[in-house]
Amino acid sequence: MTDPATPDPVALRRRVLLTGLLSLALFLVLAYAVAAAGLPDWSLLVALAAAYVVVVRPLMRPVRDASRLRRSLAYQAFREGKDSSR
Repeated sequence: MTDPATPDPVALRRRVLLTGLLSLALFLVLAYAVAAAGLPDWSLLVALAAAYVVVVRPLMRPVRDASRLRRSLAYQAFREGKDSSR
């Protein structure tokens, strides 16, 4: 079995895909709302930046943490392999 600290790659892939779909849906809803309200185009940019900070970034935190863990483990294995070859 896998170590409980090791993230499940399938769950991470699913999270990335669902976050992408949610981001697309959120973009379409915000674009429609801005167009329907007759607001200037730059307000869509502000709304999308806020949506990214509030919704997308927190949803992607486990993926960033898993990537950071994978890089650190790979670097640690590289350093151990380099030390054992001396």
